[in-house]
Amino acid sequence: MTVVNIIITLLGGLALFLFGMKTMSDGLQKVAGPTMRTILSKMTGNRFSGVCTGMLITTMVQSSSATTVMLISFVSAGLLTLTQAVGVVMGANIGTTLTGWIVALFGFKFKIILLSFPAIFLGIVPRLLGLRKLVDWGEVLLGFGILFLGLDFMKESVGNIKDSAVILAFVQSADAATLPHLLWTVAVGALITMIIQSSSATMTITMTLAAQGIIDVPSACALILGENIGTTFTANLAALGASREAKQTAVSHSFFNLLGVIWAIILFNPYLQLVDTIVPGAMMDSSSSSAISMAALAAHIAMFHTLFNVINTALFLPFVKQIAWVACKIIPSETLRQRPILQYLDPHVINSPPMALHAVRMEVGNMTNEVNSMLDKVIQLIESPVTKMGLVAESISQSESKVDYLEKEIIQYLVIITQGETSGSEAREITGMISATHYIERIGDRCESLQRLLARRYDQSIEQSEEATKQLLEIGNTTRQFMRLIADNLKHPSPEIMVTAERLESSIDEMRRRMRDSHISRLNEQCCSVASGLLFIDMLTSFEKIGDHAYSVAEVLAGRH
Repeated sequence: MTVVNIIITLLGGLALFLFGMKTMSDGLQKVAGPTMRTILSKMTGNRFSGVCTGMLITTMVQSSSATTVMLISFVSAGLLTLTQAVGVVMGANIGTTLTGWIVALFGFKFKIILLSFPAIFLGIVPRLLGLRKLVDWGEVLLGFGILFLGLDFMKESVGNIKDSAVILAFVQSADAATLPHLLWTVAVGALITMIIQSSSATMTITMTLAAQGIIDVPSACALILGENIGTTFTANLAALGASREAKQTAVSHSFFNLLGVIWAIILFNPYLQLVDTIVPGAMMDSSSSSAISMAALAAHIAMFHTLFNVINTALFLPFVKQIAWVACKIIPSETLRQRPILQYLDPHVINSPPMALHAVRMEVGNMTNEVNSMLDKVIQLIESPVTKMGLVAESISQSESKVDYLEKEIIQYLVIITQGETSGSEAREITGMISATHYIERIGDRCESLQRLLARRYDQSIEQSEEATKQLLEIGNTTRQFMRLIADNLKHPSPEIMVTAERLESSIDEMRRRMRDSHISRLNEQCCSVASGLLFIDMLTSFEKIGDHAYSVAEVLAGRH
């Protein structure tokens, strides 16, 4: 086989492997979407729970890059602190080692082409037959089959390297015989992973080279160390243009992995002996080409990778705050920085519907908090009828502009999500979130209308009775209670919200009727002016409309819309 043919076959197999990996990861993210959201919502300041979170999510989606990119967007938004993020990164490093075990256990024990074609066929069947509930699982199988098809091509091309003296000499130049050669091999592993942007693909190539006897186990392990450095390149790319906190997260990932590689290089030979004790026989059989020895070699390398990340996490988990401190020194924080209007929507996760919808839910929560702030200020103005409070009124107008902007950006983001592949439940959630966003924006409009009515009351020196002020505060506080209910249930929607929502909505409607009748009585008794009466009725109507819109949002959260 010529040099050109070997390279073309290798690149083609690599492309299939990467495509299969991406397809399988996307399918797993769709299947595990609800579980991922639950895990994400449980993130706390506890470093151990952070490690478990990173490990579980990466195990589910089989992409540490996806986990890290998502993590960066959350840190950028302020959802997680840098210290929390470092723990999750450590867990993600452990979770990503599962890919190596999948390849080691299935890729070298028998002819994987026998697995590949059936998996591809079974993966495409749900789509062909229109079995919507099984499409996501079919995508996982399809990706699995394409991944192993690519692996088979790579194995074939790597096996032919022995026939090309030029390529063989180049590949074997990376070895771990001496410290300079070891450092060079680590650098080669890092460079290849940076170019491919998939540590799983680089590991698979490394396993195949070792299994074919082209490189020895120590050299393969040195390449694995380099891959742990190269994989952080994706996170640093994702952090470009993001907040300083996001850049600090990416830097802490690189720093943590670099520290691990340093100790592994210093203790390289003793560490290899430890791995060989756990998975014995692989180094002695490295010259054999039998399926058994190839599988043993692959398992040896997979164990090296897993044990490296487990030990590295155990060593540096007590120093999470120190790692975060170093990252802050490398990328200093600004003393004063205004929070962006958009806090959670991130283009890096938009191709993953579960992650993207989680971001949307958080952004709608941000929008709801802005509207709640407007409502609080409206009630503050009602409580101070003789005070101009121009700054408060101006801040309500500014918030209304923010809410309008958030509505436009959230709906645009949701529309982009629909252009990809989504499950039935995700499509329904997207429709519901579009409706909820629209209703929340209309609540913001009503708050601004209330502010204008109150401004007119001040400018025209319209007097209002104590009874009217008391009633406005009563309906206003009940409306505020309704909006707090909405904000609290955005993260964890439940049908049970309707019990409280129906009570509050009925209460607001009843208040409006009772207060309107009471005010008509005051007008008849000439206790207040006509101008004051019209303004009072308009304000009651605005509060009642806020209750109606909040009820519509509650219906969306309960799954009725």
